[in-house]
Amino acid sequence: MSSLACDHCGTTFTPLRPSDRFCCAGCEFVAKLIKSENLDRFYDLRDTNLAPVKTLVFEPRDFTWLARSAEAAESRRASPAAPAELTLDVQGLSCVGCVWLVEKLFARHPGALGAGVDPTLGRAVLRWTPGACDLPGFARELQRFGYVLGPVGVGKTSEASGLTVRLGLCAAFAMNNMLFTLPVYLGMGDDFALANLFQLIVIGCATLSLAVGGGYFMARAWQGLAARSLHLDLPIAIGLLAAYLGSLAGWLFGQKSLLYFDFVSVFTFLMLLGRWTQIKAVERNRHRLLDLNPRPEAVRALPAGMPLDEADASSAVETPVAEIVAGQFFWLPPGRVLPVLGELAAPAASFSLAWINGESDTRRFERRGRVPAGAQLIGNEPVPFRALETWQNSLLARLTADSAPRTRLPVLVEQVLRVYLPAVLVVAFLGGLSWWIIGGDPVKAAQVFISVLVVSCPCATGVALPLCDELAVARLRRLGVFLRVPDFWGRLRRVRSVVFDKTGTLTLEAPALLNPESLDGLSPEASKALVRLVETNLHPVGRALRAAALSRFSAEVVKESLSGHAPVLRETIARGVCFENEVAVWSLGRVGWSPLENQAVVSAPSVVVLASPSADCELRRNGELVASFRLAEAIRADAPAEIAALRASGLEVAILSGDQPAKVARMADQLGLPRDRAIGGLSPDGKADWLREAGASRILFVGDGANDSLAFDAACCRGTPVADQGLLEGKSDFYFLGRGLRGVRAVFETAALRQRAVGVVFGTALAYNLTVVSLSLAGHMSPLIAAIVMPLSSLVTVGLAGWFFRKD
Repeated sequence: MSSLACDHCGTTFTPLRPSDRFCCAGCEFVAKLIKSENLDRFYDLRDTNLAPVKTLVFEPRDFTWLARSAEAAESRRASPAAPAELTLDVQGLSCVGCVWLVEKLFARHPGALGAGVDPTLGRAVLRWTPGACDLPGFARELQRFGYVLGPVGVGKTSEASGLTVRLGLCAAFAMNNMLFTLPVYLGMGDDFALANLFQLIVIGCATLSLAVGGGYFMARAWQGLAARSLHLDLPIAIGLLAAYLGSLAGWLFGQKSLLYFDFVSVFTFLMLLGRWTQIKAVERNRHRLLDLNPRPEAVRALPAGMPLDEADASSAVETPVAEIVAGQFFWLPPGRVLPVLGELAAPAASFSLAWINGESDTRRFERRGRVPAGAQLIGNEPVPFRALETWQNSLLARLTADSAPRTRLPVLVEQVLRVYLPAVLVVAFLGGLSWWIIGGDPVKAAQVFISVLVVSCPCATGVALPLCDELAVARLRRLGVFLRVPDFWGRLRRVRSVVFDKTGTLTLEAPALLNPESLDGLSPEASKALVRLVETNLHPVGRALRAAALSRFSAEVVKESLSGHAPVLRETIARGVCFENEVAVWSLGRVGWSPLENQAVVSAPSVVVLASPSADCELRRNGELVASFRLAEAIRADAPAEIAALRASGLEVAILSGDQPAKVARMADQLGLPRDRAIGGLSPDGKADWLREAGASRILFVGDGANDSLAFDAACCRGTPVADQGLLEGKSDFYFLGRGLRGVRAVFETAALRQRAVGVVFGTALAYNLTVVSLSLAGHMSPLIAAIVMPLSSLVTVGLAGWFFRKD
């Protein structure tokens, strides 16, 4: 079946059925919600491509932190009459349509005074009447539309925003410099009454350009030299200094052939423009995500040494996980991951280990069972544990540790600079020396020396290469792939193998509902009951049913189901959950289970714990079967075709997983991979060791969970299909959205297209440099010629880069 563009986000996807119009259940749900709320103008304002919603709208989130933040904002007002104001990060912002939708939704909340939304930083400033606005309620509504509010990320700044100020100032300096230099090129003589004033203005503009814009490149070039590495900004800094100092000397000694003040201003502006374009491209993708802290939050713990049976309600206090000691008792909140290896102090509990070791099935632990760090509690009641290690010794601490940043230039670029810079300096020095010795003209010698340094600066490439990067990033964005780092392309050229994690990467994040038509035949009463049963579900089966139900049911049914007082649910661990209203007892659980037959139940908030993600489950009313649901772990629809395409392009493909080897082997058969290229039962360290033995410097690793973190650190390049866990997306070079693997191949195809465009740009720049350096050595270069050929070469290379990507 041919690919389609999602009706909501525009992402290309492979439909499973002819009737499919959306890339994921999340997009289908949000599209229906927008239509039912009469917010269709969003589609008139949105970009062609948005980020797919995926499961974002179906995952329960705790916004109690927002209530505390709102109270704090109201308490720190300057005066009682002043409105409250709070700045928050927003995940999912990408265009004017997003800005309009967020502001529109906030405006209709009681007490809301206005929202200022910045999609560039992924940030919103909310203003409201104190005590009259429900911010957590607004956050929950906003999540239903695919946006998530979070606290402002620590250190979340924009380098591009800082450059914007420099760029604007340098643009003004350059325009004024050109304006007051043009009369000289048109024949204005020194005897003109305002000639000296014009010259002073030109010098002032060039000086300000050097200070405001040139200082940026000089500082970065100096930092590179201090770190004993070459930086692309070094030749830019050399050219600017040579042009400015030479021009200053020419003005002082009355030598017009050395006046390159206009070049200094124009060159600085163009270089800043190129750098701003390059940085803006990757910052836009980084700021789509919340700056989440992947480390576990504080837990309620007893004082060290206090036995659990001697504790009362007031004994436990909020304790950072870093302060937990071995033997200390603490309570793990529902849905959270266990920070340290712990001994279960409750009769029984169920946990998901997918996040830590890739196992797709949930596991039940009994009292005194040793639960590994990173296990996620499947339940909505806190569970007591006895810590068996400290946070510092925990595997989870290692997995969530930040990897070293990659800031060095690609090896090839450094090698080119090591040859290019000395060559330019030697040619300029020998050219000037030759004119001095042979011609006996020190002024001409100085002009030749300065002109070689000036015209050989990477002006064309400094503008066109960032444009290639921007066009490549934009192409990926259209395909649902978001690049996060600017040095990715150089590393990707070394990649010869692609290694995938299994659970959540080659498979979908949650099991697939194999018979979605079972939802269509439910009565309104049964539909509402099912929504209530899975509303805040943490189990993979519950998550799958919640996503399927909310996307297929009408917006009216969903809204009515979630309104009013939530019923009290009763849970039977590993069997099912039920609730009773005035009319009937509704249950969802394992095949054949009914709460009317099994009375061993406990009170619990909404959570369903089923046996296995591949098991069937049933919805019952008063013990009578209403619907059966068949679920199974599902490979991403396009995985076989995408892996075949990667192998056909010459890349080796392998699977590493912590899941059972037999399951991994069966998946290899489904994907057409040799079984020796699919290794299961690996620990996080085992994955990283395998990569290092296989040549990690030539491997792209694609994973989604904490168990992939060490492999991420070892690999040359890394990508992830998730964008809402706050861990791997923060370490990744790129993340891709949608329900397919098309994004991985898109990265390689875009890299090849970019490489061809860069080759054209470099070839043009080489021809330019050979021509202008030859003119300089021949003594024919002048400030006027430099002022013409320098921007002209930039326009030519920019046009070539744009034309090259336009063909795609």
